[in-house]
Amino acid sequence: MKNKEELPMNSDRGAWQRPLDFAREEEWSRRAKLFRTERTDPALTDQPALDVSPEDALMELIVSPTNLQRAWRQVKGNRGAPGPDGMTIAEFEDWAHENWATVRQQLLGGTYQPQPVRRKPIPKPGGKGDRLLGIPNVLDRLIQQAIVQVLTPIFDPGFSDSSFGFRPHRSAHEAAKQVQRIIRQGHAHCVDVDLSKFFDRVQHDVLMSRVSRKVHDRRLLRLIGRYLRFGRDGGWRMATDRRGLAARRPAIPLLSNVLLDDLDKELERRGLRFVRYADDFQIFVRSERSAHRVFGSVKRFLTHRLKLVVNEDKSSVRPALGCEYLGFTFVGKRVTIKVAPKKLFPVHC
Repeated sequence: MKNKEELPMNSDRGAWQRPLDFAREEEWSRRAKLFRTERTDPALTDQPALDVSPEDALMELIVSPTNLQRAWRQVKGNRGAPGPDGMTIAEFEDWAHENWATVRQQLLGGTYQPQPVRRKPIPKPGGKGDRLLGIPNVLDRLIQQAIVQVLTPIFDPGFSDSSFGFRPHRSAHEAAKQVQRIIRQGHAHCVDVDLSKFFDRVQHDVLMSRVSRKVHDRRLLRLIGRYLRFGRDGGWRMATDRRGLAARRPAIPLLSNVLLDDLDKELERRGLRFVRYADDFQIFVRSERSAHRVFGSVKRFLTHRLKLVVNEDKSSVRPALGCEYLGFTFVGKRVTIKVAPKKLFPVHC
């Protein structure tokens, strides 16, 4: 007579209909201490993160069944297009049932190799050319989402209160209200800095040095580095260019905030009022003379410390009233927030 716990491999078909039956819960995970950080978003970061000790064991947390099932619900809910391998969300479930154990072992062993992304041109508003988006395979979207869920509670609590982009419980509307408050406090001049092709020009080494300040798992650091490098040649091969972030990858918003947090901390150190949403930020000061001085010093910081390029043609010093930010404009004595005219009446070419 067979032991009741020894079930045929295909007997638990219903388990596969749960978001995704990746693996059984392991003993180390059951014994781990759980904690919940503040200001986390239920859809993205409301996962009890493991207080992993030592700090170089984050990969075990990433591949834990609970984390992966949450990541899968997020990826599945996004309904993204197939990557270069052509595999759809529905097809991935069957594929993962047979192959996830191998992928998991590669991740834990530090040997997993991401696949290049599918490049898709998206027209820019106003007929200003195309923006290339990188669409990863479903598997890599899942792994990156699992990484983000583990790293967000580590990095996000330390981010600036003036940073609003791609963060839990924060939005463009809140950023606009922050601009309104700053202008009402008498900061009459705006330093509007435009970063030229930010996602194409991020230096991988500069970014990874910031990531490694809080991430000590060498397997995870190598994996993030591979995700940064793969697929940057516009085709489906591995690229050698050590710059750029492929859009549409789940980890990119978090990594962007990790890099630009150095800018936030520098502005806070100087006592400057500012608002940042991803790579779109404005600084507010009380006099035009101060605005020009701040613009010059911030440009040097971005160029020398973060190795980024400031677009001189789109950057400027201007009056705070009437400035535009994130599709909003700020007008009148009461600094009323209105939708920018170009958003109400877009230009079509």
